[in-house]
Amino acid sequence: MSCFQWSEEMSVGIAAIDSDHKCLIRIIDLLHDIRDQDDSQRMIDTVLDTLLVYGRHHFAREERVLAACKFPGRAFHHSEHQGFTRYVESLRKRFRGTGDPQMAKELRDYLSAWLRHHILIQDMAFKPYVTGKAGAEEVANAAGPSLIDMVDGREMRLN
Repeated sequence: MSCFQWSEEMSVGIAAIDSDHKCLIRIIDLLHDIRDQDDSQRMIDTVLDTLLVYGRHHFAREERVLAACKFPGRAFHHSEHQGFTRYVESLRKRFRGTGDPQMAKELRDYLSAWLRHHILIQDMAFKPYVTGKAGAEEVANAAGPSLIDMVDGREMRLN
């Protein structure tokens, strides 16, 4: 069962960034579908590693587009990205130290809140700066391949 469904209201107007956001929705859904402790430990470990890769690539893509479009809130946006990365790194250290299966719920709750706040509010703030802006799509595409391919059904793989 899916926690979130992608809708056009979530679109920032840049296909590669929207695709990255769809990837995050799929990651949240994987956490929602965890059924047992063995599955939980393996999946949480994989999700935490994947989130760090996701953040590195997605945030770099997004920040390059914001710089190219001269979005005035770039510094604040960057600080939110850093906060996400720090939180995921702290969860990763905590989980590896304990193997706590309840981490799936904590991580799912955090990612759901991140999706609601950062993507649906903060990212929407830059939408007018990138929509129809010459070169924004090219800058996003030049930052690397789509991240949606990182999540393949219930198995996650790093490209």
